[in-house]
Amino acid sequence: MTKRKWILVITSLILFFSGYFLYRSYYERNVSNIEEGKIEIAFINGFTGGDGAYMKKITDGFNHAQDKYHIVELQEKDHYTKFKSGNYDLVVIHGNNLETYKKDGLIQDISTVMEKAGVKETDFHPAGKKIMKLDGKLFAAPLDIHPLTMLYNKDLVSEKITNYGDIIQLNATLQAKNKNVYALGVPSSGLVEFYMLTIAAQNGIDLKKDNYLNFSKPEFADALMQFHDMVWKDKISPSGLGLDGEFQSFMKQNAGGGTDQTAVALTGPWFYGAAKEQYGNKLGVSSVPKLGEKQAVYGNSHTIALSSKVEDPEVLEGISAFLHYLYTPENLINWAEGGQAPLHLPTIKLMEENKEKYEVAYANTQQFDAFVPAPQVYLFGEQIRYMNTTVFTKIVSNKNFTKEQLMVELDKATDLAKQIGDAEPKK
Repeated sequence: MTKRKWILVITSLILFFSGYFLYRSYYERNVSNIEEGKIEIAFINGFTGGDGAYMKKITDGFNHAQDKYHIVELQEKDHYTKFKSGNYDLVVIHGNNLETYKKDGLIQDISTVMEKAGVKETDFHPAGKKIMKLDGKLFAAPLDIHPLTMLYNKDLVSEKITNYGDIIQLNATLQAKNKNVYALGVPSSGLVEFYMLTIAAQNGIDLKKDNYLNFSKPEFADALMQFHDMVWKDKISPSGLGLDGEFQSFMKQNAGGGTDQTAVALTGPWFYGAAKEQYGNKLGVSSVPKLGEKQAVYGNSHTIALSSKVEDPEVLEGISAFLHYLYTPENLINWAEGGQAPLHLPTIKLMEENKEKYEVAYANTQQFDAFVPAPQVYLFGEQIRYMNTTVFTKIVSNKNFTKEQLMVELDKATDLAKQIGDAEPKK
C-alpha cells in the first residue's frame, strides 16, 4: 500500500473513531441515568443560549416526577439539520418554519397527543392559533412568542411612548440637551426582519400571494421608507449603525466623548438580561409603539412539534405525559423566568401575580393581542433572505435612496421569493 493510501486510511479511521466517541460521549451523558425499562423520548431543540438551562430544568423535572418515561434532550445550534437526518420524537420549530416542515412531511398532526395530555386550544392565547393551526389541523403545541420589544432608559425617558409622534418629541428633547443622544437606533442588519414585518402589519399590508411573498407593493415601499426617514430626515437615529445597532447604541450608557447613544431600543427580548444587568431598576420594558396606522407587532415563536416518524403508542403516551407536565403553570413558569413569553393562559395568570419577577415575559404577553405572525409560505427564511441581507441595508444606509430605487429592489426580492415558492413539494 502506498504512503498516500495509508494516510487516507489512517485519516478515515481517525474521523470514524472521533465521531464514534463524540456520539458515545453524548449518549452516555444523556442516558446514563435512565433506569432500565423506561421509555425514552428523544427531544431536540436549538436552545443553546441562556434559555437552554430553563428548558433543561423542565425536562429534568419531568424525568424526576415519574418513573415510566425519560426525556433525552439534545440542545444543538444546528438542531434543524440534525432533526432532519436523525431519529427524534419531538422538535422545537420556529413558527415561521412550521409550514415548511409540514410540506416536507417531517411533522404530523399533534392534536390527538394534546387531547390525551388534557391540553386544549382554549388553554392558549388566541395568538397561538395563528401559529399552530395549518390547514385546519394542529401541527404544533405553542410554547411562546418573542415579539419585537421596547426597552428604554428611565433616566432619559420620562413620558410614555405610544406612537411615532412621542418618539419625535423625545428626540427633540434629548437633542436639545446633547447632540450625541438620540431617541432610538435603526440597525442596518440583525433584527431587520422584525422591523419590516412590524411596519407591514402596522399598515395593514399582507405580503402573502399564493405560495410566495409579494414585496412589490408601492404601499410597502412607502412603509419601509419610514426607516430611511428615521435616520436621514427626522434624524431620530444615528446613521451608520451596523449589526444589532439598535441594542449596541442603547447600551452606550453615559458614553460621552462624542459617542452616539440612544434612549430606546426596539429589539429582541433575549437582550433583556444584558440590559437589566447594566441598567438595573433604570431599565423600562414596554410594547412597541405605533409607527404606522395601527398597533401591531411582529415576532417569531417557539413551538413543539411531533416527528412524522413517531408511531409507537408507548412513545406517544409518553409525549402526552410530558405535554401535560409542561403545560402545568408551576412548570412552564420556568420558561417565563428565562425571559420567554408563554402563550399558555394559566401560566400568564401566574406571571401576572408576580410581574416584577417576570418583567420582560409579562410585558410581551401584553403585545399578544396585536401580534401578527409571519406569512405561512414554504421556506419563509429563504423567501425573505434578500430583504434581510440587502434591501433593508440599502434603505437605511444611503441618504439619497429613493422609493423608485426601492421598488426595483422589491421587484427583485419578489422574483426570488416566487422562485423558491414554486419549488415547494406538490401534493
